[in-house]
Amino acid sequence: MTIQDSIEPTLQLKFHTERLSRTIQSCRDIHLLKEIALELVKINEQKTAIANWATLRAVELEKARKINN
Repeated sequence: MTIQDSIEPTLQLKFHTERLSRTIQSCRDIHLLKEIALELVKINEQKTAIANWATLRAVELEKARKINN
C-alpha cells in the first residue's frame, strides 16, 4: 500500500458523500442548507487541525530518530 492509497476514501465514505450530495442538491430549504454548510466548515476545521497535528508529530518523530541514530 502506498501513501496515496491510504488517502483514498473508502467505498462506504464515497456512498455517504454521494447521499449527502444528493440531499444538498434536492434541498429547497435555505436555512437547512446553511446549517449543513456551517457543520461542514466545522468538520473541515477539525480535520485540518488533526492533519496539522499528525504532521507535526511525524516531523518530531523523524527528528528524534535522527538524533537517536
